[in-house]
Amino acid sequence: MRLSKIKTKEIRYVVWKYRLKRFLPHILTLCLAVIVAGGAFSAYSVYHKKHQKQLAKQSEVQREKDVNTARKKAQKEKTTLKPWYTYHSIAHAMGGLDGKDYLNSIDGFYPAYQKGYRVFEMDILLTKDNVAIGKHQWGRKLSDPTSKKGDPVSYRKFKNTKIYGKYTPTSFLDVLNLMEKYPDFYLMTDSKSTEPADAKKEFNVLVQTAKKVGKEDLLDRVIVQVYNQRMYWAVKSVHPFKHFVYTTYKQPDAAFYKVVKFCKQNGIEAITSPKNDINDYRMELLAKQGIYSYTHSVNNAYFAKEFMKLGVYGVYSDFLSPAQVNNSYIRANCPKFASRYVKTIMPGINQ
Repeated sequence: MRLSKIKTKEIRYVVWKYRLKRFLPHILTLCLAVIVAGGAFSAYSVYHKKHQKQLAKQSEVQREKDVNTARKKAQKEKTTLKPWYTYHSIAHAMGGLDGKDYLNSIDGFYPAYQKGYRVFEMDILLTKDNVAIGKHQWGRKLSDPTSKKGDPVSYRKFKNTKIYGKYTPTSFLDVLNLMEKYPDFYLMTDSKSTEPADAKKEFNVLVQTAKKVGKEDLLDRVIVQVYNQRMYWAVKSVHPFKHFVYTTYKQPDAAFYKVVKFCKQNGIEAITSPKNDINDYRMELLAKQGIYSYTHSVNNAYFAKEFMKLGVYGVYSDFLSPAQVNNSYIRANCPKFASRYVKTIMPGINQ
């Protein structure tokens, strides 16, 4: 019964007092339980945060150990310098790690080098204070290389912001130091400045960076990716780079023929095309002109083999090993190899 329905004041007070005496222990117990639970939750939150920090620190220490281990192993894998186009695999954005791509980090270099990569592609951007760095694009979240719609930052801020909170931000100068230490690999640039004036400015920074530290000779191992003829001539006016790759996007076959002709006339060694642009006509045209064909990015050995069946010579990859890519190339061209072998050991078989 509700207290409001009891008309007599004295009786209403007695009932209220009785109910209070009856339920007060339960109320106090509930309040105490809430206080204890709140304290326990607060203590757990503090412990959890501390534990997470410890795990992050342990992870960072382990990552540094892994990088150092990979660095030591990489030093043992040094080989003599070969023509860059003898390799069927190119490490995309300096190599992926832990399922992450577009890192452009020195941390990706060591394990990729250890696996056998000797051509490393790097996205090139200029910081706000005109320092050449490895980054795919400027994004709102500096630590996320896939973030978009951001503005350039200073070199200091770039270097002080770990990629995904743990990978080392890398500059062009860092890679030059690597090239000096490991004299058997090439750096392939992927410039976002395709207009002549912008390209000229960017590559002037690259060249001046090398000159300031007395490493201009290392530019002979830089492979420049160009996107059009004007960009090619702009880059050539800055420095006589020895190696070029022409990258095409969404060009009809007629325009592609002109690109091939331009590459042949100017000694451009290879053409890179997106996966959707690969077809028999283009691959046959490149083969006849003696120009190597690449595509990107391929992270599945089966797809690498299928592209190579069409005539692709090599692929850019984040996670495949060079051994996997080489195996795909052999499997794709096995009938051709077998035919050549038969003709060699039995020259009269087709007569």
